[in-house]
Amino acid sequence: MRPLLLVMITLLAACTVKPVPTTTYVPVPTPTTTPAPGPVKYAFDAFPDCAAIQRKVPSLPPPVESQPQRGSDRLSLNCRYSAGNNDGRAIFIQVELYDNVRDQSGAERARSGFFSAPQGMEKDPSVSIASEARWADPSNGPSCRLELLDENAYLLTGYNSGKQPSDPRSETCRGEARTFAEQIFEAVQPK
Repeated sequence: MRPLLLVMITLLAACTVKPVPTTTYVPVPTPTTTPAPGPVKYAFDAFPDCAAIQRKVPSLPPPVESQPQRGSDRLSLNCRYSAGNNDGRAIFIQVELYDNVRDQSGAERARSGFFSAPQGMEKDPSVSIASEARWADPSNGPSCRLELLDENAYLLTGYNSGKQPSDPRSETCRGEARTFAEQIFEAVQPK
C-alpha cells in the first residue's frame, strides 16, 4: 500500500495547478502642467529699433534717444523723437515685449503687466488697433499717452505738442497721439 500511496502523491503533485504570475498595472497620473506656449507674435530679434520705426513712419521726427534693454525673457525699448527746432513737439514710445516662460505665455505676461500698473484708467473705444487701448493718467505731465496691449507687447505712445498750456485730456492732443500710435503700431507689425 505504501508504493501505491507514493504513486498517488506523485500523480497529485504533477497535477497541481501552479499560480500564473500576473502583472499589476499602476495608473499613470495625468500631467498637471500645461504644454509649452506656442510662438510669440512679436519676436525680440525681428522687432524694429527706433531708427527703423522712424523710417516706416516718415511723419515722426528723427530719433534723439534710443534705449533698448534686453533680458532673457523681456525686451524694453524707449524711443524719443523730436524735430530739434524750437517748436517743442516731442513723441516718445515705450515698448515692452514679453517672451514665453515655462507655463506662461508672453501674451499672459504682457496682459498681467498691463493690468497690474493702473496708469491708464480711461479706455478708448475709438482705437481699433490692438486688443486693449487706454489713456494713461494725465496728471503725470503735459503729454497725452495712449497705452496699447497686443498679444505679447505693451506699447505706450506719448505726444507733447510743445505748446503751453497743454491739456493732455484735449482731443487735439489725443488726436495727435492716436494718429502716431496707429502709425507706430502698423510699423512694428511682424511681416
